Amino acid sequence: MDVQDVFQLQALNTSSPQTLSYHILSGSFRSFSLFLLAFSPSERSIFHLKTIPAFGPHQYLAANQHKTRIYATSWALPPSLSSWEVERSNPWTLMHLNSVPITATSSYITVPPPYRHVYSTGGPTGEVHRVNQVTGGLEEKIQQILFVPESELGSADKTRKALRYGSHGIEFTPSHDYAFVPVVGTQTIEMYRRDSRGYLVHLSSIKSPRGENANDGPRHVKIHPNGKVLYCVTEHSNHVDAYQISPTSLTHIESRSLIPKGAELPDDSKYHFRGDTLMLSQPGANTLHPRVLITTTRGSAPELRGWLSIFSLDEFGRFTDLSAEDTVERYQTPTSGGKANAIDLLAKDMSGLGVWILLTDDDEVTASASGTGAIRVLEWDGWGTGGVKVVAEWPSDADELQDSSAEKIQGASHAIWLD
Repeated sequence: MDVQDVFQLQALNTSSPQTLSYHILSGSFRSFSLFLLAFSPSERSIFHLKTIPAFGPHQYLAANQHKTRIYATSWALPPSLSSWEVERSNPWTLMHLNSVPITATSSYITVPPPYRHVYSTGGPTGEVHRVNQVTGGLEEKIQQILFVPESELGSADKTRKALRYGSHGIEFTPSHDYAFVPVVGTQTIEMYRRDSRGYLVHLSSIKSPRGENANDGPRHVKIHPNGKVLYCVTEHSNHVDAYQISPTSLTHIESRSLIPKGAELPDDSKYHFRGDTLMLSQPGANTLHPRVLITTTRGSAPELRGWLSIFSLDEFGRFTDLSAEDTVERYQTPTSGGKANAIDLLAKDMSGLGVWILLTDDDEVTASASGTGAIRVLEWDGWGTGGVKVVAEWPSDADELQDSSAEKIQGASHAIWLD
């Protein structure tokens, strides 16, 4: 199958999922470019479609509801955000709309309903920008949120190094009325109310359930569709914590380890795991609520492979059995993941019983000139179906870029499904 066949398959929107291809957009920690790809389930292959010049390494990506507009962060200096239009023509491409300056390097960006504002966070600051309702581009900043005292902002580190101890994400409840920001260094999750103008009003700071000296490092959060449960991955202590959401705060409910029993490292080990990210599965025709929560953690060195864990959830968003390891599916990632091991999920069909897992890899071996597997598609069909399997990766040993002049990806940072 060549690239043209992939495009033709994608155009057949009424075909069954197994005859379609699904588009992927990825950034890289080691390239300024974005990479447009297509995954063919029938061929079980990933095809390179286009390399798009962009504005810095580590483009963290977010999309609007129709996935026609993309918003991206980067590690470039001076700090900025960029907006893009997805042209679903034949062939697909990506067109830059505009870029706007921000105060500090951002690590995360989101555009919640009603899609009139983009919210980004990173290190000492977070920002709110209006979205142009005609073009979808970024407009002026209407608010800056501080995670350091205002008197310290001038001297605060605003480079990507501040992401190690500053703000690291932002997520909204399904009602879009509340936002939550995990802050790695303060061991807190900051809670905000969003007003009718799109501004965030601070409500409370929720401390680690393991105490101020736990050094948890809350990194990323997701919120159950019922709006009652928040999940948080901790970078340093490798937990996923579940909280009950109230109108003004969070109450810790329960926790799970991101690492299977027996994989923990001794306290004096020179290696360590680094909790990374999490995603909820999509409800399907047979399931009105997410069936699982999927998390990742990375290894601190190439010798230490990371872990992907799939946790069973009940209809209320609670872990189904805290005492049973058999309610967790564990998958050891092919490498440490480097600075990546980020995921995005796509339901295999309307039943919600299977999922394609997009996994990015920035391990030193993967990112070498001859490296393979910067982007992988994993498959999971549910409990008792043989576990997680790798079905495609790009680049692969057998893969050659269709455009020999195009830049080859060397390690992927964040990738999203565009379909």
